[in-house]
Amino acid sequence: MRLTPENIQIIEGHEPVASNALADTSNAVCLKNANGVLILIHEDFAVDANHLVLTVHEGATAAEAEAGTYPLTTKSEFQIWVNLTAQTSDAWTKQTDALTYTINGAAGGNCLVAFYVSSSCLTNGRDWVHLGAAAGDAGNIVSVLYILDGVRYQQAAVPEATS
Repeated sequence: MRLTPENIQIIEGHEPVASNALADTSNAVCLKNANGVLILIHEDFAVDANHLVLTVHEGATAAEAEAGTYPLTTKSEFQIWVNLTAQTSDAWTKQTDALTYTINGAAGGNCLVAFYVSSSCLTNGRDWVHLGAAAGDAGNIVSVLYILDGVRYQQAAVPEATS
């Protein structure tokens, strides 16, 4: 399989914004027709005062996921990888599966964090997920991408996975 935009679905979860403004404002994405989603977070550190705390919420609708009412809970831990020196290295480090991750980077650097959330860990009837965030620093810039895994559709036109 070739990795091209025609073969995989890449969705912007949030445009670049100050880390403290990310809050819980990312878009939600629907996993109903996917095996899961790779959530890719990029943070550019100008300062390292307030660490960005990341979580994942689920919901029956995009609005419900974005409201943050249902964070993933025990037995729904997701896989996490980080590259805290992305500006100078392409080395990723696998972290312990968890329900949250705190980006603790170094000022003047770029960090990449990837979460893999499997559709099978979602509560029955809740097909939407949303990246939640807390804290962050006004001097840092963060952006979010969703990359759907194993998308399968019964119709020729691929439906939108965002609300």
